[in-house]
Amino acid sequence: MKRKEIAIIGGGIAGLTFSICLQQEGYQCHVFEKQPQFNEVGAAISVFPNALHVFEQAGIMDQIIAASGEITKVFIKTHTGQILTNSEPKYQLPAICMHRKELHSILLRNSPALLYANHQLQSLKNLPNGQVEIGFTNGQIKVFDAVIGADGIHSVVREHIIGDGKSIFRGYNIWRGIVDTSFDIGYGSETYGHGKRVGIVPIKKGQYGWWATHNEQYLQDDKPEGTKEKLLRLFGDWHHPIPELIAGTKTILKNGIQDRAPVRGWTKGNITLLGDAAHPTTPNLGQGGCMAIEGAYILAKAIEKYGITQTAFNRYEQLQFPRSKSITEDSLRIGTMGQLENKLAVLIRNSFFKLTPSSMAMKMLDKYFSYQVAELNI
Repeated sequence: MKRKEIAIIGGGIAGLTFSICLQQEGYQCHVFEKQPQFNEVGAAISVFPNALHVFEQAGIMDQIIAASGEITKVFIKTHTGQILTNSEPKYQLPAICMHRKELHSILLRNSPALLYANHQLQSLKNLPNGQVEIGFTNGQIKVFDAVIGADGIHSVVREHIIGDGKSIFRGYNIWRGIVDTSFDIGYGSETYGHGKRVGIVPIKKGQYGWWATHNEQYLQDDKPEGTKEKLLRLFGDWHHPIPELIAGTKTILKNGIQDRAPVRGWTKGNITLLGDAAHPTTPNLGQGGCMAIEGAYILAKAIEKYGITQTAFNRYEQLQFPRSKSITEDSLRIGTMGQLENKLAVLIRNSFFKLTPSSMAMKMLDKYFSYQVAELNI
């Protein structure tokens, strides 16, 4: 039987995970990345038990755990350091956090796909025989049996399939960084203020990832004072070690918080969407990357079972859409609550957290962490 050729647009976590999960013979994945090289940003990523379950199935979980730090305790605090909640995630698999570059590097090493850098997608065309013709800005034109758009929230493939325009800015920006410390915090945390928040996650050996949010215009310029100076003005009087983490970070990234309204219809012919291209979410639950990993597994196993058919694509969306919709909406609500500025609203929010038993908080997390995608009836 002739081998089926699958093009993956986007060389990030979603596309590479799919290429690893598609383990059945008879398929060859080709991953196209628009940047000059395959790389990831210098920020942290959470790999919660629901996503780690996929890597266990793929046989690379040990490599990922070895490059990560485990989150054994999670605190929610006020900016003064008052503890509102304290919980200890306990699942069959650990909740971990790692450098995005480390995860990406592991996926690259384990992917059997053929890799093409400097290939920015320009055009897509469904051919009468079911194949797909794709063109790149470098002038190359190629034909594949299927195309998977794993090209992020500003997906060119999504515009071809759904055409829902620009993503939605949610009113606040986020700064992210990774820093090596001389102290060990020993936990993960999220700190709430008025219209701003800070999260801290352990990576490994005294290295921590952090993020900070603030209500302001989309990608508002940090000049003239400079990014680090601005952040120290906003968070310099917050509890230890927030000011120290910001001050010690060499490279700070900034993005606007965006998502899209969940919609069905991810497939057009033999072209479908994956990861942020299908279901972009705000980062408030740390599930964006995890959902992309889950979706990659479902899509791969659907193709293994049904071939490159509408049945496979429909089954993938049928299984992935309800969960991705729920997480996207939950994350949006949590972000809105976290960015409250009104003093009374903040008081009510903080009181709610303080009065919620840790056992109840963990039950709420079960919805996300306990999900085992490999047990689905695909």
